[in-house]
Parts: sequence; structure tokens; C-alpha cells
Amino acid sequence: MEVKARSINQGIDALFKTTAQMIYDTDMAHGDGRNYWPFHPVYLDSFVAPFLFDELYRIFKLLEKRNYSAEKIAKLLESPTKIASYQYLWPIKSTQKLSYEKKYFLAKTFVGLLEILRHHEPFCEKRRNLVWNQKQVNSYLVKNRKFLIQKKKSQEMARLLAKLEGLIMSFCELLYYYMLDFSRMVHGPYFWDKKIVFAKEFFQLQAREMWELTKNFPFDHFQEVGIYPADMKVKVFFMGHTHAQPSFPEALEEFILKVDKKPIKTLSEMKSLYTETDEVVSRVVDFMIKNKNNEEFLLKRGIDLFFYPLKLLYNEVGESWKTILPEVYRFAKKEKAKIKIPGPWGDWSKEKAVNFLIKQMDFRRKHA
Repeated sequence: MEVKARSINQGIDALFKTTAQMIYDTDMAHGDGRNYWPFHPVYLDSFVAPFLFDELYRIFKLLEKRNYSAEKIAKLLESPTKIASYQYLWPIKSTQKLSYEKKYFLAKTFVGLLEILRHHEPFCEKRRNLVWNQKQVNSYLVKNRKFLIQKKKSQEMARLLAKLEGLIMSFCELLYYYMLDFSRMVHGPYFWDKKIVFAKEFFQLQAREMWELTKNFPFDHFQEVGIYPADMKVKVFFMGHTHAQPSFPEALEEFILKVDKKPIKTLSEMKSLYTETDEVVSRVVDFMIKNKNNEEFLLKRGIDLFFYPLKLLYNEVGESWKTILPEVYRFAKKEKAKIKIPGPWGDWSKEKAVNFLIKQMDFRRKHA
């Protein structure tokens, strides 16, 4: 038991350290924390963190009582990047209202789910996100080989694919703000036939329950599996960010594109898909421009986006993801004037910032 406990604690330590590093890196990518839209993360996170962690604890415990395996729960959550994104909430002061037992259980559970969904590389230790194993990669490509589109023969489709993915990214930022990895999951790199394979997926795009304006989005699930040269360099980080050299559009050789599991095979199909997507995105952008100063609307939408990705978990226990929202809205209205947004890191080194964040997260120190 002692060895097992030590192993669990090592996993939690790695979770906190990796999360702290990603928070710092994300802040630096947003102007040292100055350029988040529409709110600084600490503002929204402070309202949702205690409720969301409490809800996850309650649901995980319900599923545990019903003898759900960790593998089955992982499948319901779909994406390891979704789980990783929720780790941003650990440093928030309002999580202190949660008991030590709840925090420990949640941290242990998060590590376990990431272990399963990332095939024992929970923190992208080797700078890869292995959602599929090699057998799944082989099976997918053999089964879908007839849908492979060659860039050399279909230059316009490849260009339109890059534009379509850009549109979907913009849409996800409107739906999920700075938490767009609740929807986006990039995974790989894998290997097949002496080539690099890398996949890009987006989930829960038809988010009508969360926002009526998005009801006509043409698909819910987007999946692009790309084939790249063997010497391409791809790195994937804990929260789902990627570095690719050369860029994905530049290096792409072949691809399979599916929306809601239906393959897109022709230029006319892709043009139609792009047009339908552009119409919805343009409408949402126009609405956001008109409501850019509507704090009540933006705040409620910001709260909703943290709970909607857990819809499948709520469904599994026979509940609605919306039930908790009125209580969170009331809490936010009461507390919002008290939230203090941290200043930029300034001349802090990454090491100093990471150590500071780890101390905020590591609740076990307070119970030693």
C-alpha cells in the first residue's frame, strides 16, 4: 500500500508541475497574461472552480458506486485534452472550500484518466498525445484508405481544408473562449508506412443547448487525419498546444476528412461544407461584436462553457448539465466585485512562477 500511495503522489506531483508550467506558458502566449478575451482566466475560473470540482467529485463517486470502470469513464470524457484543460482550475483560491479528501480523490482520478486516454504518457512527457495505439492507427488507415485525398492532385481541397480548420478554430474560441481545448483534440504523432500521421478533431460543435445561435452549425464532430513526411517535427504539449516544423498545411501530403463520421470526398462537398460553416461563424461573430460590452451575457456564457463539455457524464447519471448553473450565476453575481486579477509575471523567471503556482495547488502541504 505504501508503494502504491507513493506512486499516486508522484503522479499528482507531476500533474501539478505540468499544469503550473502550462499556466505560465499560456500566460506568456497571451501577452504575459494581459491579452485574454473576454476575461482573464482567474475571473471566470474563480466562479466555476469550487462548483465544478464538487460536481466532478459527486459524479465520479456515483459512477464508482455503479461499478463503472475508469476505462468506461474515460470513454465518456472522450478527450484527454479536455481533462487536462480542467487542471487550470487548481490554483484558484475558491477551491479551498473543498475538503482535502475531495481534492485528493479528484487529483488521483484525473491522473488515472489521463494515463488511460494517453496510453501511459499522461503529461505528454515525450511531446506526443497518443490517443490511439498503433493497432488503431493501422486499422483506421486501412479501413479508410479509399478516402485518402492526395494534396498534389487536389491542391484546392488542401487549401480549403486549411481555411475550414481556421474557421472552426475561430468558432471554438467564440464558444469556449480561452478554453477552446474543451472542443479541440489534436493527437499523434503516429507512424504508418514510413510516414508521420497526425489527427485533428473538434467535438461538441453543435452547442445549441449552450447557445441557441449556434444551432445551425453543419456538424458536431470534425476529424482530419493527415499524412506527413517522416522527417516532419511535431510536438504536442499537455494542454493540447502543438509546435510543427514545417507547418501542417505546408507539410501535408494526404488527408482523410470526416464530419460526423461521414467522409468528405469531393471539392464540391468541401465547398458546400465551408460555405455552411462560414455562414454560422459570420453570424456568431456579428452577434459577439454587438455584445462585446454585455458583461452579463459574456459572463453567463463563460460559466456555461465549463459545464457543457461534461454533458455526457451528466447524461450517464440521469441528470442535466444545466441544473447547477443558476447557483453558479448567483455566486458569480455576489462575488465578482471581490475577484482580484493577478498582474503579469513581469521579470519572474519561469522556475519562480512555476514554484509559486505549485504551492497554490498542492493542498497536501496544508494537511501534512
